[in-house]
Amino acid sequence: MTKKKALLVVKVDPPVEREAQWNSWYNDKHVAGRLTIPGFLTVRRFSKIDGIPKDFAVTGEAKYLALYDLADVKVLKGEPYRRLVEEEAARPRDGYEGAISRLPKYARGVYEQIDTEEGEYAAPRTRFVFVVGHEVPRNKQQEFNAWYNTEHLAALMKVPGFVTGRRFVLSEPPVVERGGTLSKYLTIYDIENSDALESDAFKKASVSHWSDWVRSWYTRKMCSLYRRTYPGE
Repeated sequence: MTKKKALLVVKVDPPVEREAQWNSWYNDKHVAGRLTIPGFLTVRRFSKIDGIPKDFAVTGEAKYLALYDLADVKVLKGEPYRRLVEEEAARPRDGYEGAISRLPKYARGVYEQIDTEEGEYAAPRTRFVFVVGHEVPRNKQQEFNAWYNTEHLAALMKVPGFVTGRRFVLSEPPVVERGGTLSKYLTIYDIENSDALESDAFKKASVSHWSDWVRSWYTRKMCSLYRRTYPGE
């Protein structure tokens, strides 16, 4: 049986008075440490920007998003990762490592991929991701997934500028603090430019009778556009 790919998602607002130094630490220390762990495939960081059409925009999302692509969810249960976490937990609580989970809008979720992926995913060199999250009533989840997989995802992948689209579902309860938000279902779109969401093709692809029906009963918790900050160009 093919192992399900996984995604670790972390969202947070930075310490405002030390944002530049915090970003340097995050990239050079925090991310670098995880890239030494077997099963951490890629790490990308993003900063939220404007560009979501007003009909889809959701306010209040954290400024920074980190996406850690994993070979599977077992990576986070393995000895190398546990050892790293224990080492970090032993560091002073007033340092960056000790403070990260106490920052505003901190949210951490572990997801498993649920769509059918053709071949191995390789993170494209695109600069933007469009991230959409949903909460779906239990008795509607089967239809929601059928709509997303057979109509909605296929339609959006025909929009100029949309390069990849991957769907995930939470595999365990998330950690959410002080205004942070995560959704059970998450879709990550790699897109070439922020203007893709303003195009007529995107607006057309987002509308159908089935889409209207599904949107009448789900709650969107996350819908944001991000620009890549790590790795750099």
